[in-house]
Amino acid sequence: MEATKRKIVKHGNERWEIDLGPDEAGVRRRPCFVTEQEADDAITKHQVEVAKFGTWWAGLSPIKRQEAAIVIKQIEAAGLTLIRVWSEHQTWKKENAQTAVTPKPYEDAVTEWQRRKLAAGKSQRYTDEVCDLFKKFGAGRMRQNIHEILADDLEQWIDAQKTWGPSSKNTNILRFSSLWAVAIAKGWCSLNITKRLEPVKRDKPRVEIYPNQTVINILAAMLESTTARASLAPVVIGLFGCMRPEEISVPPEDPKDVPFNWNDIDLEHGRITVRPEVAKNGDQRTIRLQPNAIEWIRLAKKLENPLPPVNERRDVDAACELIDLQSWIRDGLFQNNLQRC
Repeated sequence: MEATKRKIVKHGNERWEIDLGPDEAGVRRRPCFVTEQEADDAITKHQVEVAKFGTWWAGLSPIKRQEAAIVIKQIEAAGLTLIRVWSEHQTWKKENAQTAVTPKPYEDAVTEWQRRKLAAGKSQRYTDEVCDLFKKFGAGRMRQNIHEILADDLEQWIDAQKTWGPSSKNTNILRFSSLWAVAIAKGWCSLNITKRLEPVKRDKPRVEIYPNQTVINILAAMLESTTARASLAPVVIGLFGCMRPEEISVPPEDPKDVPFNWNDIDLEHGRITVRPEVAKNGDQRTIRLQPNAIEWIRLAKKLENPLPPVNERRDVDAACELIDLQSWIRDGLFQNNLQRC
């Protein structure tokens, strides 16, 4: 429709009115101007805009025009503009874009991760456990190329794991990070999406140790109780030998490795050997025992304490019940020993 103009009287004053036709809502646009020249300039401006945008707009179906109007209204209702939305989309796309030399399904990346870790000396049990984690996240996307998976996908999945505490979240994010690191090394993606996840805040652990009197009571209770006596060895080794509970009582990751046992203790020379497969974080070391420690460990051996221990938790609970010790501090004996070192 061609824009037209006419001279009118508005509120007792002569004005020039132009008719630009209806807008997208069907409302006619009829602005008024004081002078004819202003009206002519507005018509010229309108004709230029029609020349630029009219052909494209005229080619849209009524449904497409309605969709465009709805989206624009939603954007404006959110306090945004089309330019801002488009600009933020371009920024988001740039930040999340990945360059894949060779697109590779997520499932294949998991397989390659396990192959590499096994070749580096990680145990089958450990890699199977981590791969189970990867596959749980990958349910429904195992054949999706890994470079197409976004940080938002992983973050939403992690947030949905309600049973995970901060420590578990941190550990598993590091595991996913190692998976994406393998994919980057193979040229299957260029961005490690775990770097875009919100860091998990963890409270600093509060170090607790038993007072000396409590330690004396624990040892007395271990000897007093016929049941608890069978687990005297891990208690005195932790207290006097500076070994962590998991090093004494938890079997190594690889079932083929030998757990900590009496063969690792040399009472004649007053030494304990902590092998790398037993030590936490591979912290291989030799512990030199003081005479007091040797006598306590010698007594545990005389009482035929099994190493690795059997039913240790039950035995410790029995001793705690004798002295009414309400809580067993994790690493409590180990920390006590560190305080004495």
